[in-house]
Amino acid sequence: MSRLRLPLYVKILLWFGVNLLLLALLVFGFLSMQFRMSLDWMLSGEAGERVAAIGDSITDELSQLPEQEWPAALLRHGAAYDVTFALFSSSGAQIMGAHVQVPAEVLRKLIDKRGPNDRPPPRRPLHPTGKKRPSDAPPKPRFMLRAGDPAHYWAGVHLDLTQQSDNRPLTLLMMSSTITGGGLFFDLWPWLGLAAAALLLSALVWMPFVRGITGFIGKLNHAAGRIAHGNFGERVSRSRNDELGELSSSVNTMAAQLGEYVAEQRRITADVAHELCSPIARMQMALGVVEQRSTPEQSGYLKKLDAELQHMARLVEEVLAFSKAETLPARETAEDINLHDLIVAVIAREAPEADAQLDVPKELQVHSLRDALDRAIGNILRNAARYAADSGPILIHADQQDGSTVIRISDHGPGVPPDALPRLFEPFYRPEAARRRSTGGSGLGLAITKRCIEACRGTVTAKLREPTGLEIVISIPAA
Repeated sequence: MSRLRLPLYVKILLWFGVNLLLLALLVFGFLSMQFRMSLDWMLSGEAGERVAAIGDSITDELSQLPEQEWPAALLRHGAAYDVTFALFSSSGAQIMGAHVQVPAEVLRKLIDKRGPNDRPPPRRPLHPTGKKRPSDAPPKPRFMLRAGDPAHYWAGVHLDLTQQSDNRPLTLLMMSSTITGGGLFFDLWPWLGLAAAALLLSALVWMPFVRGITGFIGKLNHAAGRIAHGNFGERVSRSRNDELGELSSSVNTMAAQLGEYVAEQRRITADVAHELCSPIARMQMALGVVEQRSTPEQSGYLKKLDAELQHMARLVEEVLAFSKAETLPARETAEDINLHDLIVAVIAREAPEADAQLDVPKELQVHSLRDALDRAIGNILRNAARYAADSGPILIHADQQDGSTVIRISDHGPGVPPDALPRLFEPFYRPEAARRRSTGGSGLGLAITKRCIEACRGTVTAKLREPTGLEIVISIPAA
């Protein structure tokens, strides 16, 4: 299962949001311990106004109804919020509404502690001309807490409403299993909007800083990728004076040292291969002289020795070709090439007996290095003729796609193991099935092909065909 990839900026913003949440919880916990805060603080804002408004609404409605219709009205209001409504007397006894088991700590809150002088004139039922509550009257006492087992959320407000048989005011009790109370106790959406606004504002504030970091890391990653592909001349800007600037300096130093090391390695390889040519040539001449004077019993051993020398000579030749391929752009000049004629000539030289099916427009032209392109296509065709000549025809197709000339050379041979594809163009690498000298070569053919195509400013890739076979794809810029 692949892991979810998140941009660095999103991760920083998410961690910042978690940090804000932890700070809010810490502040809330500190205030709760220092000031013994209860849930009554929730009633100091909009929640308190909603509770007071529902109390006034129920008072107005019940004052216009006979007492036998009060339970239905309470049930209707409760269904609108998914909250249980009940009326209690000032002594804590339930009068009307769905029966609820009131915890002791809630029961203490139900007692109306207002004195006779603090209470406004009661509004009795069936007296629509009764006095309205003054707009400047003090707010009615209300409370909210969490209690019970299982725990529920309780809110209450003392009403300006009495029964016919009792002049003491009633208390409206509301019970919910959630802290939101259907939006009556706590409205979550404003808080979510506040959190979203805080995150958005934080994202805008942090954007220049984080974008500077992520942008520099992106450039560093791009440069590291190019260095990994052998472009040791790549350098990263050292404009920053922080740890990222130090990292860019380290990457530049590493690229320079790698470039020097690889250049030295290639020079030594080329020098060694060049120096081996002379002794091999002298050994071949000496072997020819010995063969003329040898006895029939010795000729078999001399033929084996000659085969080994021939193999060594080919290996040295390929090492020299591999070393020289990197300097092709400096030694050759790009020219207009008729691709059809070039491939026909390569087939005649490298695979004259193979069944090669050519699908290349005769008018297709490329502007590139002739010798480099010739060598690259020749190596691919030679491999295809060696491994897949008996399995079916070699297919060669070329056309122009998206401003590039694409050449596809495919066969019907056994192919290579899937895990060998990424390393197929590495020097001296041979798939496990091709490690024998008689069939595997030196492992430099496709490495030389890659260098030749890169000298032509192109790319070369390999992929397996279905059901069997290998396809080599060369892409060269058209201009």
